[in-house]
Amino acid sequence: MDHSPVIKQVKPSIALVLAVLDPAQKLFSTGSGFVFGTKNILVTCNHVVKDASAVAIKFPDTNAAITSKVIIKDEEHDLALLKFDDSTRNPLPISLINPVTEGLRVIFSGYPFSSEHLTTHQGIISAIIKDAAGITTYAIDGTVNSGNSGCPLMDTEGKVLGVVNLKRRQHNRLLEAIENMSVGALSLHGIDIVEIYKALVSNVNLGMGYAVPANYIPDHKIITP
Repeated sequence: MDHSPVIKQVKPSIALVLAVLDPAQKLFSTGSGFVFGTKNILVTCNHVVKDASAVAIKFPDTNAAITSKVIIKDEEHDLALLKFDDSTRNPLPISLINPVTEGLRVIFSGYPFSSEHLTTHQGIISAIIKDAAGITTYAIDGTVNSGNSGCPLMDTEGKVLGVVNLKRRQHNRLLEAIENMSVGALSLHGIDIVEIYKALVSNVNLGMGYAVPANYIPDHKIITP
């Protein structure tokens, strides 16, 4: 299926999110986000911005980064809303597909591996998962990588079904313990095991990801101007 008309339509509304973690050491993390609800609100994942001292966003049709402010953090659903000053960006529409079912063809556009180039992948919703708290998650059979967090999961018309939020990873207790260590905390014959593990987790494409349904996106109107 040719998705080029849809990509051209949604591209101006999907931004690279730059979260500054330590200005002195120039440390930052990146993710993706998209305009939704109104022209100056960007949806992303909470884990992308939760430790940031400052956040900027950059759209694909401009070289300038725009300062933004985190106005809502929803840790339960791993969502956040950013407010930014640019009224020229059109919000992406929500999909009217109901119910969403396994096998539905989807596309998602974001900025994997901190790339400044918007990248689009296609896949299907392979499972619809509900946890003990009743929260629904879509499992995506598609190429989801580090940096895709916060990008829109869309139907084939470019309408939002959800928010991509993480790669699929199966952990055991040992791997969880390693992931929580600082770089340099564990070495073998001078080789930094923690650094190698974190690099693998960040860069290996496991071909599976998750997304939060769009109906969990917080209402920006609850914030008093």
